[in-house]
This record gives sequence, structure tokens and C-alpha cells, in this order.
Amino acid sequence: MKKMRISGLGLLATIALAGCSDANAPNTDDALDADVAMVAADAVLEDIQAMNSGIGGFGSSPAMFSAAPPTERSRTVTFFDADGNAQDAYDAELTASINVVIDMSGEVTRDTWTATIERHRDMVITGLLGDETSRTWNGTGSGSVQGSRHSDESGDRSYNMSSTSVITDVVRGLPRADNPYPLSGTITRDISITIVNGPNGDETRTRTVVITFNGTQFATLTINGETVEVDLAAREGRHPIRGRAR
Repeated sequence: MKKMRISGLGLLATIALAGCSDANAPNTDDALDADVAMVAADAVLEDIQAMNSGIGGFGSSPAMFSAAPPTERSRTVTFFDADGNAQDAYDAELTASINVVIDMSGEVTRDTWTATIERHRDMVITGLLGDETSRTWNGTGSGSVQGSRHSDESGDRSYNMSSTSVITDVVRGLPRADNPYPLSGTITRDISITIVNGPNGDETRTRTVVITFNGTQFATLTINGETVEVDLAAREGRHPIRGRAR
């Protein structure tokens, strides 16, 4: 598998775009991959934030959310005992799993990228019984990104996207203060991308993006055979893609 810096993708995109008067042309594979990686990285930061909101226990306020980008959110939480029976409330001794359904929408901006998003997640948390040292998240999701606009010195590129996602065995260590990042697991997104006003008009492409966690601040993002890093501690509004010498 090849590994590369996101700056390498940007350089290739710059070379390919140089001298083109059409603001949205041409959309090379490198430029497209870099832009899709940006969108997927933003989504995974939202995934982690959703997990952080419940990692410490649901107690008396299961609908809590920490400070977040300006999105509208709703969350439905259902608790289950070891036999799979629904509970009226979280019980520290008897709750074995939790189903969390989250919907969000709004405008997002990160450096040279802006978009309107809608995201849905349906996740199950297990590992709650007994003396907890970790919790495991599994689930699915879907989303759309409208007016995804990526601007740089080479011009503007615009897309509309839709996606489905699978969260697989994402392990969060406890206590959270000592384990701020997922220890393991993956989030896989299948993304359909419509290039808006490209050199060949509106075209549709597809990409699969896999995020792999390793317990550190930097998760690995794989797209189209290339890997870059996602800074899980990226500040609000900042580009979360990072590269390191290999």
C-alpha cells in the first residue's frame, strides 16, 4: 500500500490545475481524493465527538453534548439489560448496552472548505457490565454533503456527495481523560461524489474511505490506495489532514 503526504496530493492537483480558466476544471483524481479526504475527516471528527458525549456514562443527562461546530443535533438513547430488555433509565449495575441514534445538520467550515451537511448515526455501545475498562461502538450511518466547495490557489472545486458508513469495533478506553482517542477499530464510508460543473459537466464518481484508529492522536485515512493522517485533536474550523515523512 502506498503512503503519502496530503501535500503531495495538493501539489499534483496544483500542477494539473495550473493555467486553467475554468474555476472547477480539471478535477484530477488527486484533487478529488484530497477533497473527499477532507470531507471524510470532518465526518470522523463528528463521529468521535458523538462517542465522547457518552463515553463517561449516561447517568442523569443522556442527551448531553459537548461544545461543537454549529450544527443542529438530536439524540435518542435506549438502554438494555444483559437479556436485551429495554430499560427506562441507565442503571450503572444492570445496563449492558446502549443504542444511540443521532441526527445532525448545518453549515460547516474548515479553512478552505465549506459545505452544508446532514448526518445520521445509529450506534450500539457494549461492554458496560462489570468493572469497565473500555466500551465498544458498532453501528451504521448515512449522510449528504451539499455545496461542498474547496478553494485554493488553483481555483474552486464543487461537489455534492452522499454516503453510507459502517462503524466496526471502535474501542474507547476508560477513563476518558487517560484515553482521549479510540484504541482500535475502523469507520468505513462509501461515498458517491457528483462533480458540479467539471470539465465534462456534472460527473459522478465513487470512493471508499477507511479510517483506522490506533490509540493515538493520529488516525489513518485510506482512500484510493493512498494513506494520510487525520488529526483527531484538530481545532474547530481547522483542516484535520496531516502528513508525516515515511
